[in-house]
Amino acid sequence: MFYYRTVNGLQPPIKVMTLGRILVKKWIHLSVQVHHSRISFFLNGWEDDNTPFDSRILVGTVADTDADGTLQIGQSFTGLEQFVGRMQDFRFYPVALTNRDILEVFSGKFPHLHTQSECRCPGSHPRVHPLIQRYCIPNGADDTTNDRVLRLDVEAHPLYYINDDDIGTTWISSVFANTAGLDHGVSITIDLQNGQYQNRYTRVGILCEDTNI
Repeated sequence: MFYYRTVNGLQPPIKVMTLGRILVKKWIHLSVQVHHSRISFFLNGWEDDNTPFDSRILVGTVADTDADGTLQIGQSFTGLEQFVGRMQDFRFYPVALTNRDILEVFSGKFPHLHTQSECRCPGSHPRVHPLIQRYCIPNGADDTTNDRVLRLDVEAHPLYYINDDDIGTTWISSVFANTAGLDHGVSITIDLQNGQYQNRYTRVGILCEDTNI
């Protein structure tokens, strides 16, 4: 149960039914991801489809209205409904972690992506699109949603695009400084890194949309 206040005061709590996922005498890794008015809950990392256990929309953004900014864990604002059990290694982060960040905290391994894995999603769209990995979408949104943002810079054309199974991406092999270069043509050999191909590399430039990696 998640209690919160907005600028308009205390709001009805968010109740999440765990349906047997939290067992007696078993440690559970619980992550609560809040970004503006969207909240998501993760139990032991993420679900099989890389989604949170549950996602909801808050009435508004969370606001501290207590004079001392008190935060209560394991009980309601009135001190009732106290949690019975143990808590360990409780953490706060200054920004909302993305889905891949949460899995890294839980498992110790940052999930790999085929195309520029080090480029991360923004907090507003924390889930990598399951079909088009250059995009990120919000938690709770359908895979077909148009509410998506680029994980890679719009000008990025990395080598990985050549076999990313997406006909909407393009790979730029070379840029001519002037038209005179066209007279000499261009010869390309590549190593796609996941099979037996010619073992020469083509140099390419990579741009990330999110520079905080």
